[in-house]
Amino acid sequence: MEHHELTPEANFQLSSQTVHVWHTNLKRSPQSLQFYQTLLSSDEQKRAERFKFEKDQQAFIIARGTLRKILSHYLNLRPEQIKFKYSSKGKPSLDFNPLPLHFNLSHAHGKAIYAIALEKNLGVDIEFIREIEVLSLAQRFFCHSEYQWLNALPLDQQKLAFFRLWTCKEAYLKATGEGLVGLQDIEIQTPLGSSPQILNISQNWRLQTIKTAENYVATLAIQGIHYEFKNWQWIEE
Repeated sequence: MEHHELTPEANFQLSSQTVHVWHTNLKRSPQSLQFYQTLLSSDEQKRAERFKFEKDQQAFIIARGTLRKILSHYLNLRPEQIKFKYSSKGKPSLDFNPLPLHFNLSHAHGKAIYAIALEKNLGVDIEFIREIEVLSLAQRFFCHSEYQWLNALPLDQQKLAFFRLWTCKEAYLKATGEGLVGLQDIEIQTPLGSSPQILNISQNWRLQTIKTAENYVATLAIQGIHYEFKNWQWIEE
């Protein structure tokens, strides 16, 4: 079951079978950008400085600052007090985690989504649907069955189908912390129905399509099957 709510006063209480998904727009005022920058740790600020383009730097600052703001409500900490640690593949997690809280974030082309749950690994991916070389990328990164399925689709359906497959794979790989090197090892059930599934893994994993902005596609992956998903819009305070 899925709830869509638009409210700045969300319930920050999580149960073991609930997943909270936050949506936000990364286009903010210069004053807002300055504020969010003050929330970041020194290593996050150095990461921001390494981006070549200013728009990418700003998107990173707002995305990470918003993550800190959201998590602060669940953890009852100030945003700047939150400390992250990173896996060898770069997946962030909480260094001090009293709940225990699991989270993941993704942003693309001015939009960001955040997924938060208790105890279970999860990953999320959002992609902006753009012009790409669908079949050559699918041949390079996808399983043969997926490539064949895409190739057989009408041309006007291939792009959306490609991005749906991509977000399914990347969300799962982000959840497991394996990184994009495993794209060809994850086979997604095709054709994609309303409930996509991973075919070649032994554990129970759920892939949940996340309704988001027009011209975007997003998927959440989480261990386990039975969850209630609650969606909120994060509005700048």
